[in-house]
Amino acid sequence: MIHIKVSAAVYPTEDSEKVIKAISSLFTDIKLEKEVIDTAELETGTSPSFFLSGEGGIDILQTLHWLIRREQIIDSVRNKAFSKGLSSDGLSVRFLLNKQAAFVGIPSVPAQEEPLGSIEVIIRADSQEEMERLFEWLLPLTEEGKPVVEVEMDYVERD
Repeated sequence: MIHIKVSAAVYPTEDSEKVIKAISSLFTDIKLEKEVIDTAELETGTSPSFFLSGEGGIDILQTLHWLIRREQIIDSVRNKAFSKGLSSDGLSVRFLLNKQAAFVGIPSVPAQEEPLGSIEVIIRADSQEEMERLFEWLLPLTEEGKPVVEVEMDYVERD
């Protein structure tokens, strides 16, 4: 089974509705919850006010799947995010997406953590085989930027 967690910090200078729109622009029907931070732990002015996070299965990746193809960035996302963020056991991957680009519906992998934070995505799978199938669906091998083979979502969800 694939499990996805998406989260982003909201800083005092940010409009929380814009952060919600940024996340919702990339992830299908994600339900976000506000996680309040203990104010005793905050550094004045440089710490987030709260976090927004949501969880789900592979279905929340449908929009991201489509946007990666629309923007023709399969190879870039695979090389910048998935390859670098894959855990040593092959059961999870962590990567970041730029909040500002996401606000306008463009998935963009920042080179490093951004001053106002990024959208963090953590994907977990029950097996390496399942994670490999997810890669094949979301970020397939390409020739001249086009997928060699497109697989259906149910290919990833099979047992």
